Amino acid sequence: MPTPASPHLHLHLSPPTPSLGRRLWAAWCVFWSAFFTVTMSPLLVAHSALKPTASTLRSWMRPWGRFVLGMWGIRVRVEQRAPLPDSAVVFVSNHVNSLDIPVAMLGFPRPFLYVARREIRDWPVVGWVLEKSACLFIHRDNPRQSVVDLRRVVDRLRGGDSILLYPEGGRSHGHRLAPFMRGPFVTAIEAGVPIVPVTLVGHAGLISRDMRLARPGETRFILGEPIPTDGLTRADASDLMERVRVLIEAELAAFGPVE
Repeated sequence: MPTPASPHLHLHLSPPTPSLGRRLWAAWCVFWSAFFTVTMSPLLVAHSALKPTASTLRSWMRPWGRFVLGMWGIRVRVEQRAPLPDSAVVFVSNHVNSLDIPVAMLGFPRPFLYVARREIRDWPVVGWVLEKSACLFIHRDNPRQSVVDLRRVVDRLRGGDSILLYPEGGRSHGHRLAPFMRGPFVTAIEAGVPIVPVTLVGHAGLISRDMRLARPGETRFILGEPIPTDGLTRADASDLMERVRVLIEAELAAFGPVE
């Protein structure tokens, strides 16, 4: 389980200001995080070749996330507003920065599949690992292919796998929300599974946009109340999207003004 919150740690909402100590801390943490990622990746890929499931991904990514966050001096406080259903769900989260994935690996109480944009497949190491493990990709710039990709996601949901999606489509790098896309909400409706809003708070205050500044601290991982999609159609996707956006924005606002 994530490390309990400490009353001595402050939740930062603004990016760290430049200092020699923060530059050295970031360089140290990036080096060791990259080293552990590179050395562990072949083991995850080998295991996934035999068993390409969400549970396999979780069994390797949780210790990876624990190591990365431990190196950065980051503690995660998990808050859950309501119990999760036993069935598959679509987790819909705001997308802040590079800390989102290790925090998710520690925060979620069950295995899930990570859905990434197609461009990430071309990233060194990361793209190779995601392609060889139980991850799915979406072609956002190719409408015809994106329809095929979303059908594949729907099939996995109907097969019992939970999915993590970022409706903003990219990182905000701040205590705010970028415009949402309808895709995640159409996907949940098509699969007939609930949506669970997820709010990440404090990430932007721990590392700079270029990852050259860092400081230790605390983040919040907030699992909202599941929202059923029973009886909804594609025509309801926009209303569902706005409902989830309002919920996540309210969680953010509870910690300070949303930019």
